[in-house]
Amino acid sequence: MQKTFLGILSLAAAALCAVQAHGQSVADMQQDFALIRREVGNLRLEVEQLRRENEALKNKISALEGSSAGAELVKAQVSGARAEMNAKNEALKKEIIEQVKKEMESMARQTNANMQKLASAIDARPQAAMPVSFSDDYPKTGIPYVVQSGDTLGKIARKYSSQIKWIQDANKIADPNRGLRVGDTIFIPQK
Repeated sequence: MQKTFLGILSLAAAALCAVQAHGQSVADMQQDFALIRREVGNLRLEVEQLRRENEALKNKISALEGSSAGAELVKAQVSGARAEMNAKNEALKKEIIEQVKKEMESMARQTNANMQKLASAIDARPQAAMPVSFSDDYPKTGIPYVVQSGDTLGKIARKYSSQIKWIQDANKIADPNRGLRVGDTIFIPQK
C-alpha cells in the first residue's frame, strides 16, 4: 500500500507540476494576448490617423484642381521672372561686348603706336650693307640645277648630298632666304 500511496503521491506531484507548468503556459499566453491587443489597438489608431491625413490630402488636391487661377498666377510669375532674367542677361552681354570692344580698340592703338615707333627706329638706322665674303673652300665637282618653285638652299643641299655653305659660296648667294629665283641655274658642289 505504501507503494501505491507513493505511486499516487508521485502521480499527484507530477500532475501538480504539470498543472503548474500548464498554469505558467496559460499565464504566458495571457500576457502574449494582452500584448497583441495593445499592438492591434495601436495599429487601429495609426490606420485612423492615416485615413484622416489621406482625407486632408484629397481635400487639398481638390482645392488645387479647382483653383486654376492659382496655377495661372504661378505660371505668370514664372514667365515674368524668366523675362526679367533674359533681359538682364542681354544687358550684361551687351555690357561685356562693349568692354571687350573698348579694350581691343585700346590694344590696337597701343600696337599701332609701337609699330610706328619700331618703323621710325628702323628708318632712322643707317642701312649699311653687311660685307659678304665667299670662300673658295668647296668641292669643284658637282651638277647644274634649275631652281624650282618652293626650293630652298636647305632642300637642294639635302636632295643632292651637298651643303648650304658650299652652294652659297659656289654661286655667290649673299642671302640664303632671298638669293634663289625660280628658273635660275645654279651649281651644286658635290664630293
